[in-house]
Amino acid sequence: MKENELMELKKVLTNAKSRINSGNTYAWKDALRFLPTVSLSRRSLYDDAAANDTETYLSASISLNQVFDMTDIADKKNAEKRKAVRRVESLGYTIQKLIERKFLITDQMWKMKLITKSIEDPLEASKCQEKVDQLQLQLNDTFIEIEKLFAEIEYVCVEVER
Repeated sequence: MKENELMELKKVLTNAKSRINSGNTYAWKDALRFLPTVSLSRRSLYDDAAANDTETYLSASISLNQVFDMTDIADKKNAEKRKAVRRVESLGYTIQKLIERKFLITDQMWKMKLITKSIEDPLEASKCQEKVDQLQLQLNDTFIEIEKLFAEIEYVCVEVER
């Protein structure tokens, strides 16, 4: 069972890394930076503003300094992707150790239950049962922590994809 859970973890990590690395570098709004600035104006005296013989000007300008903004956007996005991949790897390592802890606690619980069954003194048996209950609480906390970390992996992927 432990190997199955670790294999499932590897699949989730591989999927998360591919989702992060396949994300787009640019958003549609970044393409709008290359649209020209268009202005329309009329030139006439104040009194003749409504006259038909006034001159109308149409101008368009393109600013090339937006190209540098595009490289900055790409650099920031690539850095964000590297951080996200590293975060996913770190979360995967933590989950792996929690899975190992889960199975160690399960093994300890099994041993303590066997010991509890073999003890004839009711006071000693109740002390051992308390230890089993504490181990069960630790096991439940471990399950919760593993689920939180899987959710955090998904959150990291969603953050990079948007």
